[in-house]
Amino acid sequence: MSNVSSLVSSVQALWLLLRRRRRCLAWIFALNGSIWGLPALYIAVFTPQPAFVALSQTSLAQDRTYAIYVANWGFHSSIIVEQPRGWQLGPPHAPRSAFVEYGWGDRRIFMQDDWSIPTVLAAAFLPTDSIVYLRDRPAPPTRQDQVRQLYHRQVTAQQLQALVISLEQSFQRTAEGHRLAPYVYASRFKGRFYPGREFYIFWANCNGWTIHHLERLGIAEKGGPILLAEQVGPSLEGFQLQVSSSP
Repeated sequence: MSNVSSLVSSVQALWLLLRRRRRCLAWIFALNGSIWGLPALYIAVFTPQPAFVALSQTSLAQDRTYAIYVANWGFHSSIIVEQPRGWQLGPPHAPRSAFVEYGWGDRRIFMQDDWSIPTVLAAAFLPTDSIVYLRDRPAPPTRQDQVRQLYHRQVTAQQLQALVISLEQSFQRTAEGHRLAPYVYASRFKGRFYPGREFYIFWANCNGWTIHHLERLGIAEKGGPILLAEQVGPSLEGFQLQVSSSP
């Protein structure tokens, strides 16, 4: 009889332990859902749809290819496109520049260089405002510009136009399809910052943004989440490494 009582007591103790663990697991799953699910839901609901992009009416030469570059700057990456003659993609002070660089990121970290703990945690776990960086370039960057790696490839006129439209949809735009006005000059940068359309969060970061636009064109493929600038190069397809510098 004592053996039966002991067995019953053991079963009851095990059941209580499982119930406590179930409560603990329920709290863990609820917390996990709050951390990932609520921001994802917020982004899905409040991200504006891609707007109409008013491009130059100047037609592209269909019988030639155009150069595009992907730059690794150490922390973030960017896309540089050869600008077709007659187009005006560059910032207000140099709209017809030979090359135009596009970058994207969290507004406070990228534009304001705010690396405080609250800002970094907010950018990692909460949907935060994004900005688009736009810089005119007379030529692609070199080692003297402190670029870590620079990758190059040629694309067709149709591919270039599709890429530019995709990049331009990162800007907040007016109903007529024009970019909103840029922010005031940020003293550390030669380009201009514009209000971004999408939210920034760690799984939708500056380097993932780079690959996302190239992947839509079929010239990049990510094997998993892209977090670091060093992951960008191996994800590119058909690119040649043109510049490589030691950190």
